[in-house]
Amino acid sequence: MRLPLTAVLTALVAVAAVELPMAAPAGASTSSATTTAGEEGATPSPPAEDVGRLDVAPLQAIVDEAAEDDVRLSVGVQSLGGATLTDGPVVVGSTEPYSSASLIKVALVVAALRAVDEGDLALDQVVEVTNRDDVPGTGVIAGYSSPYPATVAELAELSITVSDNTASNVLAETVGLDAVERLVADLDLEPTRMGRLFFSDGPVGESNDLDTASTVELLSAVHEGEVLSAASRDLLLGWMRDQQLDTKFAPVLEGVPLASKTGDTSEVSHDGAYLLEEGRETVLVVLSETEDGRSPTAAADPYLADVAEEVAAQVAAAPPAPAATAAAVEDGAVGDAVRTALEEPEEESGSALPAVGAALLGVLAALALAVVALRARVLLRRRRRARR
Repeated sequence: MRLPLTAVLTALVAVAAVELPMAAPAGASTSSATTTAGEEGATPSPPAEDVGRLDVAPLQAIVDEAAEDDVRLSVGVQSLGGATLTDGPVVVGSTEPYSSASLIKVALVVAALRAVDEGDLALDQVVEVTNRDDVPGTGVIAGYSSPYPATVAELAELSITVSDNTASNVLAETVGLDAVERLVADLDLEPTRMGRLFFSDGPVGESNDLDTASTVELLSAVHEGEVLSAASRDLLLGWMRDQQLDTKFAPVLEGVPLASKTGDTSEVSHDGAYLLEEGRETVLVVLSETEDGRSPTAAADPYLADVAEEVAAQVAAAPPAPAATAAAVEDGAVGDAVRTALEEPEEESGSALPAVGAALLGVLAALALAVVALRARVLLRRRRRARR
């Protein structure tokens, strides 16, 4: 079958046209900034349609209840991979930084895995761990024989699964704290930083910090393949699924596929996690700090559990991610087909395409319809906001 070249070009132009952003109504914001709610001076909670289907009211109620109990709470939620609960990152509660506790180990391990992806480090590279490296706190490697030949993969796994402080310190010295700094800079994760080793006195003035928005961004970037190879991403998620210190979200989310990393000190209690139900994948981060000297695991963890239950219920009730119309279309194959079609010689009756052009035109038409439907939905949403 041979089709007029003008028909294919018309289809291509149509697809390109609908991909262009539609003009927002007068006065409408085009910002994609994180939505925040619940902190004095913070942006008020927007209408529900601005944050997808996520109902922030019950989350705000938990944040407010925690504040009355002298617990500073911050909640971050973001849908992944086309899931439909949120239209982007949503933060409810405090937007100020927290001491990171062991949650910073996620950034450390991501930095190490990125070094592996870049060829600067190898998973099977052996690092000698001795008694001089031992530090207090969680972990098992300090009890191994000294010297112990640990691989980079083993150090990273222990840092996540049992939050091993000794393994984390040796890994940090191996990859370098500057690797974490580069990760923060490359992904714009301020105020996240790892300024010192665990149970270390220095350097003076350095600390380990993060906030909810940057933690959500890091977890999202990892899941969406923006910072690690697929193999490294799967390693990290596997270790997070095997985490043994599952005392916060996990007890109230039985039956929910969960990959998480917790963190505790005498003042803070955190959990950063993936809820991994297929088609409803979601990042959930809750940071907390007690402000009256109480143990955060006793005072704050019940609020972390309440948030986890609420978000999990909303995730389960949200429609699954729609099938990606273009997922089965390889960009390179489409490009090659277009180039081949356009290079066909003209005939006296006009330019024509071989049979591959017909298949290509069908794909383009399907893409155009899908994009038009999506853009129409966005435009209708903006017009409803403009009429308020």
